[in-house]
Amino acid sequence: MQPSMWSSYLIEWQPDDMVRELSRHGWHACELSDEHGHDLLKQGDPAKVGARFRAFAADHGLRFPQGHFYLCTKGFRPEDMAGRKVADIAPADDAAFAEAMADMRRWVDLFNALGVEAGVLHLGGGGLAKAGWSPARIFARRCEALSAIAEYARGTVTTICLENLGAGSGVQTIDDFEPLLKAVNAPNVAICLDTGHANINGVDSAAFVRRAGARLKALHIADNLGQHDDHMLPYGRGTVRWTEVMKALREVGYRGLFNFEVPGENRCPPPVRLAKLDYALALANYMIAHDGLPQ
Repeated sequence: MQPSMWSSYLIEWQPDDMVRELSRHGWHACELSDEHGHDLLKQGDPAKVGARFRAFAADHGLRFPQGHFYLCTKGFRPEDMAGRKVADIAPADDAAFAEAMADMRRWVDLFNALGVEAGVLHLGGGGLAKAGWSPARIFARRCEALSAIAEYARGTVTTICLENLGAGSGVQTIDDFEPLLKAVNAPNVAICLDTGHANINGVDSAAFVRRAGARLKALHIADNLGQHDDHMLPYGRGTVRWTEVMKALREVGYRGLFNFEVPGENRCPPPVRLAKLDYALALANYMIAHDGLPQ
């Protein structure tokens, strides 16, 4: 495992400045956020932009082995706000579905050029039940979307990693993943565990890790109080059982990034935020090297 910080921790920074700042604070791996992904896609051809940014990051000792596919249809900057909406890869409307697949192809091209090995994806289809679709039809639509994305990404470096979400998402517990992965039956589709989502939904993260096993290719490490997605660093006021999580990760031989997704920690003045960035790296290094091992 290698320490990683979700790039949206520095959400106000433009991509190049974000790389410089993370590098200055000793980070060597990062999950590219959807906001910074949108910033890059606005620059032109995804393959060319991704290759340039990958080289720039490498010059600063930083890699992006993990990235988050789009959460919203536009980015975070002021010019992106008009018409911005939550992204959905499995909408009911066929024209919107085709548009979502075209969007995903651009993101896969960007991630492949960047060297993103684990592309984290929200399954989508959240509006289908309200549209009157039956559970079987919803499942089929989600499989259709995921299969199309996996087929386009086949042969690239990027594995599609489905993230566990909340009620109605189709991927709340590990039992939800099993039929989906079986139906899609693609070797480049795996799992991302978000420990914060698991904790809110009463899912034991350590048990989730053990059942996911080798299919676990990405992590969103965050803590909370069990009620809301507080996105806190481990070992604060949160209730995730971190030592058990670390034991489970060691047992299954997890080799992906140990990636913090902690926007709850960046609501503070910049000097405090950057001091927390240093602490987060020390915390990640401790947890990777020591937590869960016999004392």
